[in-house]
Amino acid sequence: MPPSSRRRRVGAPSHPQPHHLFPGPERSPICGVPDQNQNQNQNPSQNPDRNQMDLISHLPDCLLSSILLLLPIRDSVRTSILSSRWRDIWKLNPLHLDDSFIKSNLHNGDETRQAVTCIASVHPGPIHSFRISQFDVHPEVDDLIETLTRKGIRELSLSFGYQGRLRYRLPFSLLECQTLRKVSLSDCYFSPSPVVSSSFPNLKELTLEFVFLWDDLLHCLLKSCTQLEVLQLINCSGLQYVRLNCAKLQKLTIHECCGGHVKEMVIENAPELRSLRLGEKTVDHTRFLVRHVQKLEVLGFFSMDANMRIGNTFSKSYNQYEMSVNGSMVLPTVKKLGILAGFANGSKCPLLSAVLRCFPCLETLDIKCIKSSGQVADVGFWEQQIPFGFFEHHLKSVTMINFFGLRAEVEFVKFFVQHGRVLERITIICEHKLTATWEKTKRRELRLKNRASMDLVIVFLRKSDFDSDSCEWSPLFDRSLSDA
Repeated sequence: MPPSSRRRRVGAPSHPQPHHLFPGPERSPICGVPDQNQNQNQNPSQNPDRNQMDLISHLPDCLLSSILLLLPIRDSVRTSILSSRWRDIWKLNPLHLDDSFIKSNLHNGDETRQAVTCIASVHPGPIHSFRISQFDVHPEVDDLIETLTRKGIRELSLSFGYQGRLRYRLPFSLLECQTLRKVSLSDCYFSPSPVVSSSFPNLKELTLEFVFLWDDLLHCLLKSCTQLEVLQLINCSGLQYVRLNCAKLQKLTIHECCGGHVKEMVIENAPELRSLRLGEKTVDHTRFLVRHVQKLEVLGFFSMDANMRIGNTFSKSYNQYEMSVNGSMVLPTVKKLGILAGFANGSKCPLLSAVLRCFPCLETLDIKCIKSSGQVADVGFWEQQIPFGFFEHHLKSVTMINFFGLRAEVEFVKFFVQHGRVLERITIICEHKLTATWEKTKRRELRLKNRASMDLVIVFLRKSDFDSDSCEWSPLFDRSLSDA
């Protein structure tokens, strides 16, 4: 008599599981479990290897968890319904939860919220990363954040998707989380309560977008974040006078404040600062003072009308319109520079020339052309200029955004063509439609036969065809409140 065949029983778990939130098949071919209707009348003697089909389930837990770690969270959670053997395997891995892997199978925001809340509550932790975009405001959100902070969350990204409407009040318990390393918050605000003195002690990256802040809160936050390396304030409101004192800060981005502009920002102590990125309107409305710039490599947007002082190099008197440049002071560490310049105003050309000479080691120059009025530009100005120091060994890339084709713009580009000895690429981005005749005319005006670098390539692009991700400054002029 042939030995009886024992089929592994597939039953529902004895405790609540989040798999019911993910519609899908209850059998997975990866685990070798046969379909219920397949070979149901087959004689066991005709399939002697039937008991050996489920080989994966016999692997150690550490190997199974490694396999599930490679799957999206949706599929990883589904394996819990295979059998009691698989019920808790997915919980052995640190949780990385991104709602983009969940939304495709759910119908609305309520189902997404229920799914992520259930997964976070069932998983024992640690929870390494948690990202929710356009999350609905609901009483469960406070409990969810409390759960995350209790289970060792390291990277947290919460966006409530209302584009400037501050709908969710963040609990102050979030500030006390000791494990957070990276935080991104959008469309929310902190309640006006006493500031927590020990907020985010191990935080390295902080991004706040459409978040209502006030000066004292930001000051206390940054004072506690002794490990902070990256700070981004994007479309934040409520700030007026900002003082930054971050010994380890490396990257700072300040972009357009809605509901009133920051009047003054002083970077008192940031000796490790390598990147300072400012939005277009920010440089026009905010007074900047940067005391130490020994390691600054990326600077922009820089405006000819900026009220800025970086060390002793640039300054602007409060009673004068023009910026002054101390030609004896240079910034040799800066390698990438973004400038806002209007070439129709000839009075700005000498100032632009003086500014560029302060960066002798510049490798990448990005210029956004802006409309300006004033004295008519001298078309022969750039022909009379002595080549900049970076022309000889450093400058490799120049990008001009919003190129209008003005004679002054052409003369400026031609100055780089004729003197850039190691220049490899000039990208000219136009808003209007390009025609073969127009492009041919501009190339002739640039006198490419006289170029200093034989490796130089000039590319004309329409703005709609330009890959904005390739530009260092694109987030600063593409993201504005009116476009959000």
